[in-house]
Amino acid sequence: MKISVKKAQNGVYAVSLDETTHTLTTQDVKVLLMQAVRALTPGAISTVPPAEEAHDLAERLKTANDPGLQKLILSVADDDLLIFLKSTENDTQLHAKMFDNMSQRKHKMMSEDLEFRFVDGIDEDRLGDAVIRLIEVTNQLQSDGVLELSA
Repeated sequence: MKISVKKAQNGVYAVSLDETTHTLTTQDVKVLLMQAVRALTPGAISTVPPAEEAHDLAERLKTANDPGLQKLILSVADDDLLIFLKSTENDTQLHAKMFDNMSQRKHKMMSEDLEFRFVDGIDEDRLGDAVIRLIEVTNQLQSDGVLELSA
């Protein structure tokens, strides 16, 4: 079988299987790839919804040591942190801990952004990407002995 994928225009792809061509959006291609990977390598991709992963990370970070949490906050992209905080906005314990470990300037900026950005919610893909990056940094800092999390 001959398979080809060509970018037709921004966000649109022509996917050909032998003589049949299908037009797919970027999201369609992502779904197709995820389904193919799941079929070829069961268990290789997390099937946990991003909101659940964010909740699990929030529970872990509530037990973090302050110096490690401060390093995490400085090590991640502001947008990733903001998306994470927005997705956990009802978790007052987490927000108190996170804001207590930020500089006043960053606290003010994050608080303002939380109020005005993402008023229409957060795209699940964007949340998933942000949480993955946060988990990677969290795990690295934990591996380095900088971030300590209770069991």
